[in-house]
Amino acid sequence: MTEDSLTVPDPLVYPEWAGGKVDWSLAAASLRASINDTTARRSTRLADMQNQVQGLIQVARREKLRVLLGVLNRIEQEIERELEQASADLSRLSRLVRYLERLARHLEITPEPTPEVIALYTGSTELPEVLADSLRRNGFGAHPIDLENPDPGLLEHTGILIYLAGDEPDQDHKFEKLTDLKNRMSACAQTLMISRRDDFAMRASAVRAGIDHVITHPIDSARLNTLLSGARVTECDDEQITVLLVDDMATAGAYWRKQFARASVRLLFETRPEAAFETALNEFPDVILLDLYMPEMDGMDLARIFREHPQLSDVPILFMSTEERDQYRLEAKLKGGDDFLNKSIPAEDLIRMVRYRAQRYRQARAERITDSLTGLMNHRAITQMVDNELDRSIRQEQPLSVVMIDIDHFKQVNDTYGHPTGDRVIRGLSTLLNTRLRKYDGVGRYGGEEFMVVLPATTPANAVKLIDRLRTQFAAERFETDNGGEISCRFSAGVAGYPAHVTPQEIINAADEALYAAKQAGRNQVTTRDSG
Repeated sequence: MTEDSLTVPDPLVYPEWAGGKVDWSLAAASLRASINDTTARRSTRLADMQNQVQGLIQVARREKLRVLLGVLNRIEQEIERELEQASADLSRLSRLVRYLERLARHLEITPEPTPEVIALYTGSTELPEVLADSLRRNGFGAHPIDLENPDPGLLEHTGILIYLAGDEPDQDHKFEKLTDLKNRMSACAQTLMISRRDDFAMRASAVRAGIDHVITHPIDSARLNTLLSGARVTECDDEQITVLLVDDMATAGAYWRKQFARASVRLLFETRPEAAFETALNEFPDVILLDLYMPEMDGMDLARIFREHPQLSDVPILFMSTEERDQYRLEAKLKGGDDFLNKSIPAEDLIRMVRYRAQRYRQARAERITDSLTGLMNHRAITQMVDNELDRSIRQEQPLSVVMIDIDHFKQVNDTYGHPTGDRVIRGLSTLLNTRLRKYDGVGRYGGEEFMVVLPATTPANAVKLIDRLRTQFAAERFETDNGGEISCRFSAGVAGYPAHVTPQEIINAADEALYAAKQAGRNQVTTRDSG
């Protein structure tokens, strides 16, 4: 299993950043000074900025500061554009540096990690608890914005704008302002309205204002998490979309790799059907682009193979060909394709189609696999992940660990403080697990107060150390009760994995037995019977 995509070798050490540590406000100010220094030649200033930014990118990768990394990547791209073809001024570069300065201030005023992407909210000064929790879980940092006097820099770089609608009489005016904000936001950003009203007039006003999604009270956390996940798909700065292109012409791969790279889309390219099938199973593409005519196997037969595998059955398949005959196009769709595109399609249009298909696919998939209370994977999805990751571990000869977690004395919490408090505890543990583990780890609600964690490329011994640290962190958290008090909770956990166990059910049963042993030994501990 590969490391997290942000894990890279130690960064270059620049004199300004002893030991690789960065004062981000000072770094942003240095970039600002380079832009404003009219005494130096333009090319010299840009080269100096490029050198600084490349060093900062390495530090941001090492420290996994995803939003900073996204902005720095955009700054580097803008510098390259300016070096190739100078614009009338450096205004766009200046705006990007101003946004970097805002993020640097965020790092100074909050102990929390820099969020992966920004969510702006307006219409209320307070976030509902469920919304705040879902934003954290999905990697959003929430920032209030004045509807009447918004910060244009934040608008340009936000991932989602959330309108918390009230019952104010001037709703028409607010919708006019929202329309204006929507027009000024990045084309990749999403808009969401959360309203206590649910009637046709309200929904019609939302559509006219360009709002993408509407959720009404009580907030459906499963749908909310699905929409937030979908908003991440359309994010411009992060490599969120993976596309698999299958074409026997190597030149097609070279051309589209260059086009997709400019749009921050990860492209996988294969010329042979068998290799494409293996890549699809290993890399989980969001969209498959498939040549219709290939020497070893035509695209229709390969599409049928993809469709027959449960892991790939719902992935959007877009045929790409110069075929003009309607009958052949229809036949290709009936054999498993979702759409048919001409190979001469402009790159910008194909990228738009890919993003749209990826968003719809992820949203539909999230709705099927999401637990309604926590937004985590549900029982079926997390057990399916055990099956998928075990197959991968066997093929790649890598270890795999599965963890069963149960909140101690949870029935007592519900009986004493009520189910709303119990729900807060469950959501608190789900947020801890979801935000402290790696991107490719799996976290699911197995049932009730029981959770399952899937840790690829992790030995049971290392899994025990990791989960035990989370156990300590969870015990230190405090949860508010309905009567204004606070409580703390603890959990027990059992760990098992491959290669000690070789089937999904064996691993799950062994982890469950280890959890039972932890409970019998006094709770609030992590146990395993597997070595390694």
